[in-house]
Amino acid sequence: MRKSMKQILAILMVAIFLINIPLTVQAAPGNVTPSGVAFDEIGSEIEKWAAENPEEYVSFVTAVFKEDEIVYEGAFGYADRENGIAADADTVYEWGSISKTLIWVSVMQLWERGEIDLEKDIGEYLPEGFLRKLKYDDPITILNLMNHNAGWSENVWALQTDDEERIKSLGEVLQKTEPVQVYRPGEVSSYSNYGAALAGYVVECITGQSFHEYVHENIFEPLGMEHTSLLPAHNDNEWVYEQRPKTVCYTNTGAGWVSAGPQLMYVMPYPAGAATGTISDMAIYAGSLARKDCPLFENPETRELLFTPSATYNGTDIGYSYHGFLSSVYGETVVLGHNGSTNGFCSQMFFDVETGVGTVVMMTGMGLPIMEIPKIVFGDVSAEMPAELVASEDAGDDISGMYIGARSMRHGPLKLISLVGLLPVVSVQEGEYNVAGIATIQNVSGELFWLVQEGQGLPTEGYRLEDGTGVLNLGLQSFVEEPALVAYLALIVFYVICVPVAAILLLIKLILLIAKKFKKYEGAALIAVAQFAKILSVGVVIFWISVYRTQYGLTSAQGIIGCLIQIVCMLTYLASAGISAKALFAKDVKVIRRIQYVINILANVICVVAVFSLELIRFWNV
Repeated sequence: MRKSMKQILAILMVAIFLINIPLTVQAAPGNVTPSGVAFDEIGSEIEKWAAENPEEYVSFVTAVFKEDEIVYEGAFGYADRENGIAADADTVYEWGSISKTLIWVSVMQLWERGEIDLEKDIGEYLPEGFLRKLKYDDPITILNLMNHNAGWSENVWALQTDDEERIKSLGEVLQKTEPVQVYRPGEVSSYSNYGAALAGYVVECITGQSFHEYVHENIFEPLGMEHTSLLPAHNDNEWVYEQRPKTVCYTNTGAGWVSAGPQLMYVMPYPAGAATGTISDMAIYAGSLARKDCPLFENPETRELLFTPSATYNGTDIGYSYHGFLSSVYGETVVLGHNGSTNGFCSQMFFDVETGVGTVVMMTGMGLPIMEIPKIVFGDVSAEMPAELVASEDAGDDISGMYIGARSMRHGPLKLISLVGLLPVVSVQEGEYNVAGIATIQNVSGELFWLVQEGQGLPTEGYRLEDGTGVLNLGLQSFVEEPALVAYLALIVFYVICVPVAAILLLIKLILLIAKKFKKYEGAALIAVAQFAKILSVGVVIFWISVYRTQYGLTSAQGIIGCLIQIVCMLTYLASAGISAKALFAKDVKVIRRIQYVINILANVICVVAVFSLELIRFWNV
């Protein structure tokens, strides 16, 4: 969501400019959007933006609605640029995390019928012993899942596949992908695909139906959503199953948009992100939620509760979770909804609960339409602090420190990826802070702060856990303090440096052997093997990182293989250090050789410590 958008080739700019298809326009004279644009002009404004910014997309579709009335619907660009196939009303796009709202609507339907208690331990609904990696005895409730504060770190097991035959049942997937619980439930917000999918499984356990069957019967069919699927392979809707491969995905490389093919990757914990369909169906769904008499609930009070804050910033009534729905502020309008992204798609759905006006946008790749179309409908975002948040004399604790994303991987070699998101917070003066040079934070009162980044303002909580750990809560994305991160990063950097050094030493040895000038010394062969092991060890991690980026985690087989390779490498390091330690105290050893032995001992010991510091065994789950 933070990728920069670049221009594409001039010829493509002209071509995309020409593909601009308004699908329907139904205007009510005198009606206006929250941004002040009249309904009968909103289509022209969107089409104007699309025409002026053809380099920002290959394909996107959008709709503007007021409750169940579609005010405007349009498709722009190409579903398949190479074959000249324009995007239209039948082009299907993946919802991504907007799929999660189907879970929360389902939960509230069950709540309305008295079949679920939002504050009851979910263990009472799940099969006995279903969750096996809980660190705390505190109950996890449905509200914890809705508010993404059950305490889980990011998942490191495979969450998607490109092979239909490898798709498992929801229950089996959730048991195999259970992440490590790091925080006490309710302490830290950490956006969790796993937690949302688990709530979908709770729906299964209560109803006795597969989650996709429940959604079709209780959401899709009542609303007439005939062109939306939910299962990972889209095979719960034959029409979508046939249409989905026709949508080609594109990636903005900086030099232009490049085809990535259909990107048929199947999200196995599917309630969290597998819904796929047309813009018309998504608009129907969003419009039904925007109605005060939402047809998905029997009583208006259920919708009212759903869109009441279930998690607020400390000391305010400003919500950042509305029973799983997210909020955003445009001008003076607070809108609710969700956004989402998958390998090849990006989407956004927001609506004003009071007026019923909303918009949905879906596109291939990631680009500005997702951010700009809502501004046309709702108005510009602002960095200005709301009047009700006027600073007081009640100053909060100093929040200076080194932070890392709570959603990041907290265990194992892939924790290295999380270090990219290292966030230093430095005090500028009392109550004011600089965040890595990209944002500023001002203390409003007590634990409440105001963060400004790129012209946008956001309430932020700054508080400490019982163990003294600092937390910055930016809604459903918190950052936690880790003072040892700099030392940790230095250790990893040293470990990585050992790899090219080991490669150079191996090359030198090979040259000397070929020139027959290599002089043997104690443990020469084993030391060489250990140097090769360093290259192999880091190579495996780099390979798994590339695999992780594709399938969002590792399979059990990959984890076991990686674990065995790393254990063998560590044993080699220890053996190499041991033989050097023994040779170090032998008689008649030259000083230069002793120095080499000492360096080898230190290098191998550091490599062993570095691997263990990455909590290797816990990462591989072996």
